[in-house]
Amino acid sequence: MLSLISVFVLEANAGEHIRIITGAILAVIFCAAAFLFRWLSLSGTYAAIISGTIVFGLGGISSTAILLAFFISSTLISKKYTRSLDETSHAYSEKIRRDGLQVWSNGFWFTLFLLLWFVFHNDAMLLGALGAIATATADTWATELGSRRFSSQTYLISGFSKVAPGTDGGISVPGTLAAMIGSLSISLISIYVFSLMGVLIIPILVAGFLGCLADSYFGAIFQQKEPAKNWPGILKGLNMKLDNNMINWISSGFGALIAIILKLILI
Repeated sequence: MLSLISVFVLEANAGEHIRIITGAILAVIFCAAAFLFRWLSLSGTYAAIISGTIVFGLGGISSTAILLAFFISSTLISKKYTRSLDETSHAYSEKIRRDGLQVWSNGFWFTLFLLLWFVFHNDAMLLGALGAIATATADTWATELGSRRFSSQTYLISGFSKVAPGTDGGISVPGTLAAMIGSLSISLISIYVFSLMGVLIIPILVAGFLGCLADSYFGAIFQQKEPAKNWPGILKGLNMKLDNNMINWISSGFGALIAIILKLILI
């Protein structure tokens, strides 16, 4: 929030001031509705208001379209799956509420790189933002569609041993296809709404897919019952376990970095 205030005062012009204020108003309205529909918890609502204000205020309608594509598709997919497990209205709706940590674990890098894009006017920063949200989308689709709705034989990515569907670090054919489609959808929407060169679909698509695979790998290493056994190389034996929100944060940042690198290589 302090960074947004700083940009508002120091970087934005009068027209951008209006857009940021409008973004804040729209973010409050949308997030309040999402809270009432039980898509967001109270902490998730606060986090989404801040993120939404930055995304619309600094990134405009194009960035907002990308964020909404991720949020709505992920929520509807999760909602459909959770209802199939528990038909009790309150029970299933509470399961799909995103809290503040979940909002920031998926949206932090997208928001940060949009902020940097606005300040520095560097398209590599925009690609970083798109790579991050493509990763978040690919991972959510892979988890909800691949391991839950269309579960099949699943293998641990770190050693390809058979594991139960839904295991942290597990990959399957349906999940891999869902990840690719999720990343592709964000790539196509991005190319259209930002009027980017067609070749830039490559860094966004690849970043989202590789970021999702990285999420699985980090999950296999850091989220197992005995993580000390899974650390590679000289770190083997170090006893530290990371939760899913931290893994998502790391992997979406990884996806952003991949997108930036590929963008600099291609153009």
